[in-house]
Amino acid sequence: MDKYIELMIVSSIFLLSSCFSTTASSIENPLLQHEEETITVLFSDSSKMQDEKTYYDALLELKQDYPSNIPSLLIVDANERDLIRYFNIEQFPTMLVLTGEQEDLRMEGTFSKDEILAHLVEIFHLEKETKLSTSLLSHTFLQFYTYRAPASY
Repeated sequence: MDKYIELMIVSSIFLLSSCFSTTASSIENPLLQHEEETITVLFSDSSKMQDEKTYYDALLELKQDYPSNIPSLLIVDANERDLIRYFNIEQFPTMLVLTGEQEDLRMEGTFSKDEILAHLVEIFHLEKETKLSTSLLSHTFLQFYTYRAPASY
């Protein structure tokens, strides 16, 4: 009789554990994107906007300095519980850089604008020479555009 009870308990455990693993593996990424597509996701809580200011400043500066090299940005509000659970967000702000299912970067909590910029420049493989040459080109164009011929007497 004891063997039957043990057998029922063990088989119940195996049955229940197999149910949990199939349920967990069937959950899909709620942010539908292509495998090669990179996206930046900022999890935001509107009641903590002061903590998030540096993230917005860094993202705006990055977009201004490298307009064609920055992937899409998605801002997710704190009331989006499914996304927060899926990505295990435990504090706000949290920024993720995702390529398909792969998490390339996770920054949780408050950081300075320079820290955020440094991580993003590194993760997006942005070169400072590109930024300088673009700056130099704009400056040269500006000088060329504002050049005036000397007055003739």
